Amino acid sequence: MPRLPAPLARMIETRGMPCTVSEIEDLSPSFRRVHLVGEDLRGRAWAPCQVTTFLVSPTEFRRYTPDSFDAEGGRMSLLFYRHGTAIGNPSSPGEAWLGGLRTGDQISVMGLESTRGFRARAEPGTVFVCGDGTTVGLWYSMIRWLGDRARVCGVVEVPSQDVPMVRDMLPGVEILAQTEQPGEAVLSWLDDAPPGEITHAFLSGHGQTIQLARTLVRNRYGLQRSDISTQPYWATGKVGL
Repeated sequence: MPRLPAPLARMIETRGMPCTVSEIEDLSPSFRRVHLVGEDLRGRAWAPCQVTTFLVSPTEFRRYTPDSFDAEGGRMSLLFYRHGTAIGNPSSPGEAWLGGLRTGDQISVMGLESTRGFRARAEPGTVFVCGDGTTVGLWYSMIRWLGDRARVCGVVEVPSQDVPMVRDMLPGVEILAQTEQPGEAVLSWLDDAPPGEITHAFLSGHGQTIQLARTLVRNRYGLQRSDISTQPYWATGKVGL
């Protein structure tokens, strides 16, 4: 997201929904879950693929995907993937902000929205998901939201130390240990992916990997372009999240 002058960024932040950090959990070396409560969350419509925005520095915003939402109780949580844990560079704006959060802090939640081309679908069939550590919270929320309405399968790569935790969170999804090259493990798996009848595919995470995975998934499962939804969360060469 672009930088804005600090006074303008602060003005935008004040228009958000005030929330309190109620709990912070470190689930594994790379994953931290933050729980929020706020009266303005009550009655809000929510579905997986929606993102919210936080002001993470005086001039910078970052978008994140809630992994659970309770409109009745005015609560939501977000599962953060900490890139810096894996690459030894925890100084990105989003991770610096995350590292400074404490229980009881007041923060502003700016919106809950999704793009027209990347929205959850409550349709019967088999949903294929593909991504990396940045997408674990998204797929976790989608599996729970779909419930018995659809089966979820697919492939996700995460650091090796996080594989057991993520495997428990995403039943039915193949969890791979990532390599130094983003997307390498996922793309290798897709080259020889098992056959299956896929209704719709969601690809998210690393932008350059998504471009390559889209073609592989389309050819492997005989999907139309309209059957594949994509949403990059980060890209090689871009400013850290």
